Amino acid sequence: MQQNEAHMPSKNRITVNLSEDEYAALDRLAEKLKVSKAWLGRLAITQLIERAQNDETQLPLPLTQLKQRGTR
Repeated sequence: MQQNEAHMPSKNRITVNLSEDEYAALDRLAEKLKVSKAWLGRLAITQLIERAQNDETQLPLPLTQLKQRGTR
């Protein structure tokens, strides 16, 4: 990502469903770091994209946990 892109206003939105525990952990982290939950989400997404571009694409996706949460 280029330096200018990090400060551009967002033009695209996504929605993510989190469990109560995930949301609470994200909220605590945002408060601790004094940033928004959206900022943490953008950070996580940009880091994932960078890893994928560097062929570090082995994702830790525990499918059994996803099924337990009702997600497919």
